[in-house]
Amino acid sequence: RLAMTRSSWYWVKQGDDRSDCFRKSENEHGENAIYSRFAFSKGELVYVVRGEPSTTRTRESIEIAPEQHVVDDYAVCLNHSFSPNLYLQGRQFFALREIEKGEELTFNYLATETEIASPFTCYVTGKSVNSEARQISPE
Repeated sequence: RLAMTRSSWYWVKQGDDRSDCFRKSENEHGENAIYSRFAFSKGELVYVVRGEPSTTRTRESIEIAPEQHVVDDYAVCLNHSFSPNLYLQGRQFFALREIEKGEELTFNYLATETEIASPFTCYVTGKSVNSEARQISPE
């Protein structure tokens, strides 16, 4: 079944330019971030990761399948959250809940990455985001 949402229609029509769907900007922590230009419904397709897969894991890559890592200009700015609004299924990011216009788009790195290439501490929770933490429930 093919469902054309606002975002998928735009990608078909405009190719790689997604400027009507997302806005790149700095968040309150000074990090690059992606913000929604309009609301998304729970379960709605929000974004499709672009790029050729590689077996090399990097700080900027997203693991789309075992031993398949992709670096994408927009997805690289999707920050980690233990309370994310997106989830990744293959190359597709879906809304985990209702997303408001202007909201930062985030996903839980521990739910997708087999190994964390560059461990860090979550600004919000103070919890460590590393490969060992993946063995523990991400919630």
